[in-house]
Amino acid sequence: MSKIEKELNKSIFHSLIGKYSLYVLQIISLAILARLFTPADFGTLAALQVLILFFQLLATSGLGPAIIHQDVISPEQRNGIFTATLIIGITLSLLFSYLTPLLASWLDLNNVNLLTYVLALSVFFSAIAMLPLASLQKDTQFIVIGKAEIFAEIIALITCVTLYLFDLGVIALAIKLLITPIARFVFYFYYSSKTEIGQAKVGAKISSILPLLAIAKFQLGFNILNFFSRNLDTILVAKYFGVVSVGFYEKIYQIMRYPLQLFTFAITPALQPVLTRYKHEPGVIFTTYYQLAYKLAVLGLLTATIMFWYADDIIFILFGSQWLPVSSLLKILAISIPVQMVLSSTGGLYQAMGATKEMFYCGIFSSIVNVSAIIFGIYMGDMQILCFSLVVAFSINYFQCFYVLHYYVFKIRSIKSFMVLSCLVLISSVNMLFISDEQPPTSAFNYIDSFINVINPVLFLMCILVFVFILNKKFLK
Repeated sequence: MSKIEKELNKSIFHSLIGKYSLYVLQIISLAILARLFTPADFGTLAALQVLILFFQLLATSGLGPAIIHQDVISPEQRNGIFTATLIIGITLSLLFSYLTPLLASWLDLNNVNLLTYVLALSVFFSAIAMLPLASLQKDTQFIVIGKAEIFAEIIALITCVTLYLFDLGVIALAIKLLITPIARFVFYFYYSSKTEIGQAKVGAKISSILPLLAIAKFQLGFNILNFFSRNLDTILVAKYFGVVSVGFYEKIYQIMRYPLQLFTFAITPALQPVLTRYKHEPGVIFTTYYQLAYKLAVLGLLTATIMFWYADDIIFILFGSQWLPVSSLLKILAISIPVQMVLSSTGGLYQAMGATKEMFYCGIFSSIVNVSAIIFGIYMGDMQILCFSLVVAFSINYFQCFYVLHYYVFKIRSIKSFMVLSCLVLISSVNMLFISDEQPPTSAFNYIDSFINVINPVLFLMCILVFVFILNKKFLK
């Protein structure tokens, strides 16, 4: 096993431990909250949460990857950057407070004034958490990050359930979105004292952020484009289908994204810090990445198949019978899991190679494709058509992204590896032949049978993973 593979595997392993622990807790949290709150409650918050996520994206300004990419950051620069994030956080929180009522009025949402101020604070704490988090990521302290996120999730869940018992309704859900970034910042800030960058303080040299902004501008541009192309559907569904529909849609989309979180999103943070050390050896990064991409594709294929055939049982276990009518949407979106798993992992490659400009151009293309698919689905007035359109859009973006990687980033014309990878990620499309609108009656479900139905293929998947891991270790000795 080469040095880069050892470093990457160690970094990924630590990232997986932290992320998987968090995701298990988040699934439990989701199952609890889905039984306490109605689809309308989730729908109201989901519509506003799009704006929250956008402002949180602006608050970080793509600076995290830029900080990780730097070889050295002095204490003076660190403190100046932290002060700049404080200013950015305050400014964006005030802007959020002004714009949210306008969005709520457009979506015909009522009684959101208190929600606005609660959520504005979450934007501020997300902004000031950027530097402490980046310092931990730069040192590949993913287990520490995982601990911080787990503690934050537990505190937020307990607070949310407690406020629900006091009959605060959707406000309790909003408070959860506030407590999470506050707790994360506290833990990130505390643990950052042991990193190479060190614990930040308020400093006078605010201009230290300017060189990072120059590096991060294309990253930020890509993030903004990617954000709108991935979240426009939530806004439009809320506008033209209502908050109940967006409540259903948002939760189904969230289930579909869990495999991405379990595999890709846990791996991606580990890619850039390690691969950046080999940024002058594109051939090495190219080969190492494809070895990882094959595994992601196989995992995605198996996961998509399980989620497609057992969608009813998965929804019943996680959310209960009130969410069963939309299982057909989950089946459609599940088809895109292999493509999305591989596609989502490419961000670390662009960042490691310093190719954020190329990533930005890919973002422009994918945004146009995704937005076109969303508008078409909304125009047709059918949620299933919307989901089908998104699946097609993800596939188009996959081909375009790898074309840019091969010809403009790595400048490697060989397509043999790409063809094999494409076969693995697209074979799940065969499941489209078996999609049906028929929904079994609610009385046909009980938790024991549904759990047994799901656990059997999951155990099979785990056996496959163990076998692949052992085989991988054998051939890489």
